Amino acid sequence: MKFLTDREPIAGMPSQQTVMDGISDPRQLPKHFLEVTKGRSKERRYKNLRLSEIDKACPREWVLGFLMDLYFMDNAPFPNVWQMDMGSVLHRHIQNASNYFGDKLVGWWQCLACGNIRRFGVRPQEPCEKCHAHPRVTEYYEYMFRLDKPYKVVGKIDLILRVAPRVYRFGEIKTCSKDMENPAGDHVAQVLSYNYFSRYDDKLPITIDRSVAYIFYFNKLFNFKAPVKTFKVMPTDRSVGPLKAKARAITEGVETRTLPDPLMPCIKTNFSKNSGRAKSCGIPGECKKYFEMDTRKI
Repeated sequence: MKFLTDREPIAGMPSQQTVMDGISDPRQLPKHFLEVTKGRSKERRYKNLRLSEIDKACPREWVLGFLMDLYFMDNAPFPNVWQMDMGSVLHRHIQNASNYFGDKLVGWWQCLACGNIRRFGVRPQEPCEKCHAHPRVTEYYEYMFRLDKPYKVVGKIDLILRVAPRVYRFGEIKTCSKDMENPAGDHVAQVLSYNYFSRYDDKLPITIDRSVAYIFYFNKLFNFKAPVKTFKVMPTDRSVGPLKAKARAITEGVETRTLPDPLMPCIKTNFSKNSGRAKSCGIPGECKKYFEMDTRKI
């Protein structure tokens, strides 16, 4: 009887064990245990504008992608996958370990045993109402909103924090490997957009104080003085205005089936995928095609 899926060695080829036992470089040996050469590939489609990406989003890309039902493959090499996964694990732990935000964290909670979305409030201390599983298998369920009117956007918020009796504000968790002196601009845009656009959603059973939101930077490097920094984000017409304008351009473009103008940096580089703004675009070839045909309506 063969064990699991062992295969017969190919004649004349050294066995996997022989190859592995001959490797002394600790940077090469992981290649025989981990899928380090594959990385991760994920299909990305253009639906409602993801507010986590609003800072760098191109209205033309989103409108064209939405109207033509286009997609692109988001490929990440293994080092990037490792960094993203490490951040995701820390993110989840911070939300669910009671010694971080404690009873300041409120929201919905999900029983992992049966999938039941439990009551809105602080961390449950009682068993699941549906399957009676122990509360230790209940995890924080992030508040998500998806809008079509007045803006076609979607957002998922890390934290709802009770900062005082009946005062609730949004918070965003970020992990980093350096001491942050100021919040990153795209993180500020993300939090500002969550804070603003979520007002058009009616699922929350509480009223959010939108005068302030928070960005929490958890440093993955050991630091006695300040392993966590928290920055206050306060919306102004000047900071929120461009975010509203971008979301409006995408929403109106989809509704009227009209393509916004391409970005000048893309035109200057002939929509090259190798450099400039088009390098971060998922569909530069399609955008270039419609630009050269001078197509405005789809």
